[in-house]
Amino acid sequence: MAFMVRNIVELNLLEGAKIVAGEKGISNEILWVNLMEILDALDSLQKGELLITTGYEIDNESQFKDLIPKLKKRGLCGIVIQTGYYIDEIPEYIKESGDRYDFPVIELPPNLTFSTIMHVLIENINNQSNIQDNSDVFNLRNKLNNILNSSRNNYINKMIENKEESKVYLLLMSVYYDNAAITNNMILKSINRLKEYLVSVSSEVEIEWFGEKILFIISLKKEITFQDISFNISKILNNLSNELQIKLFIGASILKDIDNLIGAFNDCIASQQMLEKIGAKRGVCSFEDIEIIKLLESMRNNDYAIDFSYSILKPIENYDNSHKSYYMDTLKLYLMNECNISDTSNKLFIHRHTLKNRLNKISELSEIDFKSYYSRMKFSIALFIYDYFM
Repeated sequence: MAFMVRNIVELNLLEGAKIVAGEKGISNEILWVNLMEILDALDSLQKGELLITTGYEIDNESQFKDLIPKLKKRGLCGIVIQTGYYIDEIPEYIKESGDRYDFPVIELPPNLTFSTIMHVLIENINNQSNIQDNSDVFNLRNKLNNILNSSRNNYINKMIENKEESKVYLLLMSVYYDNAAITNNMILKSINRLKEYLVSVSSEVEIEWFGEKILFIISLKKEITFQDISFNISKILNNLSNELQIKLFIGASILKDIDNLIGAFNDCIASQQMLEKIGAKRGVCSFEDIEIIKLLESMRNNDYAIDFSYSILKPIENYDNSHKSYYMDTLKLYLMNECNISDTSNKLFIHRHTLKNRLNKISELSEIDFKSYYSRMKFSIALFIYDYFM
């Protein structure tokens, strides 16, 4: 069954939501959700998307008089406008245009947070849309339902209850390929490589496997952040992707309650779908960071973005390749840890002076200024592009 615009209101999925125009189009199917506060990148929108906006400057009719017909032409299923931030009410010209083009316009109250909106809509897209056609996902979800009704429920619940010492995460890994068939050997090698690392940082690791989708349930030690493991997991995925010539995506979500096992699993699916949607070659996406990853979509086929990253990072990559060094990893981890010498050196298992020497060499190779906010931001963006697209 498709997830339609009308379901948002009829099922009261977002409390206070109401359809204010374009009722003839409320049976449009929602394939994905796109949040855009400033409506300056309409060309990036895709067919079947539901646009969500806080309506910045949308009360300027001369600027946005063609908004609805443009969205209709691009094949969007509707627009959701949240009032209370930039506008007190949806302008009449938007409502009139919605009715004229049978394009649904939904009004949202200001009390709903972005994370709530995204979580509810993406979960319903996943529950009622195309992921039901994926047998591996269907089988994994059934297996999780069986866990909820078995003795393993208690085992996982104990992992969750130990909140003082750890946090429980779901990591869903999917294996994709372009030109060659995936063998069980490839999948096993990927599982074992990732499992070997997860066991070193987790007090508990559970694995469920169906076809080309593998679910890891891990209890992460309290002193280790998800950012720490995502750094290392990205390295593992990168090495496996190059070695086996396959694509590996991991969607992640925190599991706070055993009763939300299926919901957390759906969040993993949504995160993984986001990586596919932006055209990533590999990578990790936590549901908590999904809106950040979404921003990378505009870079998918952007030669400037690739050239930007390449020109900045190539000297470091070349040096690593010719000297068997790890300056790229050092740079990334240093920036991830807010340029903290102690934290970074501890996580790299090197002396502070060794780290400082590395940073001096990185500055020499790339002319980065670690004291400059914009310089740090520039290199952080370049590393983002490098990780997902290069």
